[in-house]
Amino acid sequence: MKKIENEMPSIQKFKNEIKGMKIVSFLGGREVRKQFQDVQKQFNNLLMQIELFNERFSDKGWIVYDSISLTLIEKANQVYDEKGIEEAEKVLTTYYSTEIEKNLFMLKNCEELALRYNLILRAFEDHKEGRYHASIPVFLMIIDGAVNDYTKRKGFFAEDTDVSAWDCLVGCSDGLAKLKNIYCQRRKKTNIEMIDVPYRNGILHGRDLNYDNILVSSKCLVLIFAIHDWMMNKKNEEIRKDNFQKDQEVPTWNELAKKLQKNNEDKITIKEWKPRKVIIGKDIPESGEYEEYDSYDYVKKVIKVFECWSKQNYGRLSILLKDLFRYEQSEKVRPKLCRELFQNKALISYKLLEVEERAISLRRVLIEVEWETNGKSKVGELEFGLVYQRGDGQGLIPDDENGDWIIKPWKVQALYQI
Repeated sequence: MKKIENEMPSIQKFKNEIKGMKIVSFLGGREVRKQFQDVQKQFNNLLMQIELFNERFSDKGWIVYDSISLTLIEKANQVYDEKGIEEAEKVLTTYYSTEIEKNLFMLKNCEELALRYNLILRAFEDHKEGRYHASIPVFLMIIDGAVNDYTKRKGFFAEDTDVSAWDCLVGCSDGLAKLKNIYCQRRKKTNIEMIDVPYRNGILHGRDLNYDNILVSSKCLVLIFAIHDWMMNKKNEEIRKDNFQKDQEVPTWNELAKKLQKNNEDKITIKEWKPRKVIIGKDIPESGEYEEYDSYDYVKKVIKVFECWSKQNYGRLSILLKDLFRYEQSEKVRPKLCRELFQNKALISYKLLEVEERAISLRRVLIEVEWETNGKSKVGELEFGLVYQRGDGQGLIPDDENGDWIIKPWKVQALYQI
């Protein structure tokens, strides 16, 4: 098994940066050294957990994909150490029958899966209720059809479909390509023994008759999330490569000196910064007008979202929520996607529930929203992160004229409820 760091340039780059940070940390005092040690420890643990998981579970049809829960990986590894593979797989099947439901909305970020989202929900309902004979064939058809739409040639299970991807977990050798090789095995004879991986040909061609179990259905769900991450990474692959190449460029001494001076100034600002405790109803209104939040620029960003929603200004709304539609590279198409999401949701009201200043460039806002869909009232909570950054995603200190508060949709599942 290849080490992930040997397959992902970004991880190699971060390891090299850690080596440089180690030298600098000795000049920064005890507190800086401790912070560096914590970062190094967390990074090494992350790599270890991912590699252990793939080593132990990938032959069985479980892989690490880019959006997978790290908590799940750690728990599965822990149970594997304590009780073995069978109990560890129970941890995985439980997760993919319960907790994964709250993440299904993420699949709508991918156009090819968004087209099949209602079918995914119905298949998941069969999966959750134990109707695996129904969920598994539908999951497999969704996978094949989505990949066929994306490649415009052949489905996932076709022999010559290339599922490689640059610099991402799902593109590693123990990722999607490995699952494809396992699941595409030829099944020439009728088999009445239970199988525990989704052999596509055996199931859909009626050769593997005893396929309907929680292991096979759960692994189909893993595959759906994996192809989601693969398609998303393929769509922005060239952009990621260009950004990586730019990061490799060596700065001039003058540029380096300016950067060091700016870093020192930022360190002082960060050290002096104190979070404000925002009391809703006292410091800011619960449901006010845009101008009533002048002392809280990041809250104004969120309020503007609801103004645009109410006025059906989908062009501006798609810009404010650009991270919600980041899967679509064309900015011209995003207003259309935004319209499709919001046009059948007539905003009734909203109110701020929590506002939290977590770090100098990070905020959290929780809102309760009520809207009408098909004559029925819906109520849901939306949680947004707000990050002060440059246009290219580089984090900045607030009030830097080159930056702005960017909305990050942390928990917006309510928007996708049927």
